[in-house]
Amino acid sequence: MLPKSQTLLLVLRLRLRGTATSPFDSQTEQRLHFKSDWHRFNVKLRSVGRAAVDEAEFERLVSEKDEVSSISGSDTDSDDEPSSGGQVMTQKSSQLMFKNQEGKVFAVWRPVLISEQDSRSIPDVELLQRLITLTDSAQCWVVILSKGGHFSAAVFDLRPVPASQHSKANAPLFKELAHKSYHRYVVRAKAGGRQSAKDATGKSIKSAGAQIRRYNEAALDKEIKDTLASWQQLLARADRIFVQASVSNARPIYGGEDPALHRHDPRIRSIPFNTRRPTFSEAKRVLYTLLSVFEPSSHALQALADRSKAAVSKPPKPSLKKEDAVASVQPEPQPPKEPDPPLHEAAKAGDADKVKSLLEAGTNPCEADSRGKVPYDVAADKAVRDAFRRFMASQPDKWDYTLAGVPSPLTDQLESQQLAKQAEKKAKQREKEKERKRAAAEKKAKAAEGARAAAEAEVATAAAEAAALAARSKQGKAVKPPKQSKTEREAGEKREQMAAAAEARMARLKLASQQQQLWS
Repeated sequence: MLPKSQTLLLVLRLRLRGTATSPFDSQTEQRLHFKSDWHRFNVKLRSVGRAAVDEAEFERLVSEKDEVSSISGSDTDSDDEPSSGGQVMTQKSSQLMFKNQEGKVFAVWRPVLISEQDSRSIPDVELLQRLITLTDSAQCWVVILSKGGHFSAAVFDLRPVPASQHSKANAPLFKELAHKSYHRYVVRAKAGGRQSAKDATGKSIKSAGAQIRRYNEAALDKEIKDTLASWQQLLARADRIFVQASVSNARPIYGGEDPALHRHDPRIRSIPFNTRRPTFSEAKRVLYTLLSVFEPSSHALQALADRSKAAVSKPPKPSLKKEDAVASVQPEPQPPKEPDPPLHEAAKAGDADKVKSLLEAGTNPCEADSRGKVPYDVAADKAVRDAFRRFMASQPDKWDYTLAGVPSPLTDQLESQQLAKQAEKKAKQREKEKERKRAAAEKKAKAAEGARAAAEAEVATAAAEAAALAARSKQGKAVKPPKQSKTEREAGEKREQMAAAAEARMARLKLASQQQQLWS
């Protein structure tokens, strides 16, 4: 067991905090407590006449991470006690439990003493030594919170503050060296999730809100990277760095060509409990919680005892040969499936004639199969359903057709009315199709007539232009033309080209007119 002097030292150094009724060491501690979710939760409990819970029980209710796995000095199943006389009860999930000489059990958060990258089996003596020397060795801790467009980071100095810098009644637990908080609109309203997560699905959203969120994400990433880059000296001297951020929110922290932090840095630890919106006040609350020693809940202690007994009483697994191992993973044989009744089989197969013969033979249509379905429910098509309805019309009092699921009888008169309606509907459809074809033919004929008239007008215009050009040409040959200038010669050549083009166009129009006559 731990010596009494060491136990008192732990309490003084780590400021043991118990239940909600424990006294506060300072005004800062008291203010942080009254701002916490734990205090508000207890206020709600008292308002309905229920007893308050301690902080460990509250953490269990929130995160359900109190389950313990073994009693040992490390992550192994060893039951040897440490040579220093203390007993360490570890949890693989989030907490480490200690027992002092009086048998009182208290706990600390696991990431405070053990790095996530440290997978080796740590001896009990080393864990106790880490706990005892924690406040002597701890100098600078960093808390980084990032969630939903909110970011807050703070660097704290844990060295004792000189008595000349504070009053005895308001002794601070730590000193803030630097802190920054940012907030940007990056989460899609009501839908939730970052805009980048939506863009990653391949859908390109071009709304104004999407553009704003994309800009804000880039701006927030830049602000976070610039802040961490300006803190390089503070981060280099930090003993522990506690980070709470999802994969997307951690991108500016660990990503980029020159990241400020690396994921495999042994100083980086995850925060083992739930946190609220990232703010500077929340960062201080997180640090205060990490530095606290608390009493584990009765539920955690009972679970610890139960798991310890199970670990001791559990027999070792027998070694299996390869053949036995293969046989052990074979699926158990399933019981044979119960066959469907004949009427169900006929209804599923769509055999209306067989359904009719079975009903006339006295088969009960109200009988359900192994899944609770009647034959009418599993009918494959309308013909089978009509067979049930015709039988209902012929034998209305033989069965409870409401229980059988048959909606209404199908009499000959009703069936003839349905056939007449179908015939009338088809006649209307045929008449409508004829009207559509007639309108299309008229529209086509009107378009052809218009095209023919336009072609004839073009032909007439081209013929008139050609005749006029020919007359001018003959007149020019009868009278010897005077000597022409260069401009006049060019104009004459242009007229000849226009005449040739008019003749070619007239030929094309005649050909088009002939083809139109053939089509019509």
